[in-house]
Amino acid sequence: MVPASATNMTRGGAVDAPLPATSVMVDLRNFTPNFDAGKADSEGVNEFCHFLARFYGASLEACLMASSSDRRADSEAIHTSCTGDGVLVVFFGPWHFAQGLLSGFLLEAALERLCAAHPKLAAVPSVGFGVGIESGEVSRVRAGQQGAGFATVIGHCINMSARMEGLTKVLSDAKVIVGDSTVELCAEALYGETFHALRARERAAPDDSARLAIHDRMNTMNRELCVTYLDRYNLKGVDQPSPLYRPALTGRDLGTPRLDTLLAALVKGDASHLADVRQMLAR
Repeated sequence: MVPASATNMTRGGAVDAPLPATSVMVDLRNFTPNFDAGKADSEGVNEFCHFLARFYGASLEACLMASSSDRRADSEAIHTSCTGDGVLVVFFGPWHFAQGLLSGFLLEAALERLCAAHPKLAAVPSVGFGVGIESGEVSRVRAGQQGAGFATVIGHCINMSARMEGLTKVLSDAKVIVGDSTVELCAEALYGETFHALRARERAAPDDSARLAIHDRMNTMNRELCVTYLDRYNLKGVDQPSPLYRPALTGRDLGTPRLDTLLAALVKGDASHLADVRQMLAR
């Protein structure tokens, strides 16, 4: 795990001030039945644990790739932890939301390949995955002395990403769900306007022609962000239904102009980083 803080920890613990961040929650589907069906290897280890290790590795590799440029300059730009049969990754820094969106594309590609290659056992549900991504603020919570303590991160966006990940269990065509805050931050950074502002203008538009023009602009931004609007969903702990998105099924293939343009923007035009991202997507 990347160290949570370079400062000394106190025995009673400490909580850092909230920081802007994007949370990525990844879950391995059908862990328990596959673990129960697994046999011990020559060292007595359940064979399915080896697949879990590969699942952890693929998830970590995808998220480290998404954060590559900023992580080289800041060792605290990413927090990673395991959550039993899943993974929590939190991106920090000024470009956290773009890294979160990019991780969604990388995770979907990497985990689909990994799960598809896992042998199907008779009468045992196939392995799968779900990912939830949302932006907001988080605080680091630390206890113990540096080098002999533990740390975690807490925040509303982490709860939201967990609930979005859970929603993928009932939305068969959405293995990755991206939250409204992440999409809005990406839209504002890349296009200078948000869907929230466009929806407000649409409601206040004087006639159908003006409303259609604004609606067309929202559709264009959806396409350029390579996301598909799912709907508004009621999530636990949220007063109003939340607009949710998923990576567009038609915009994931390398060579699609809008995906190529988006990837270049998400890595800030870093040619080396872009080449590595494209290589990972093309595996």
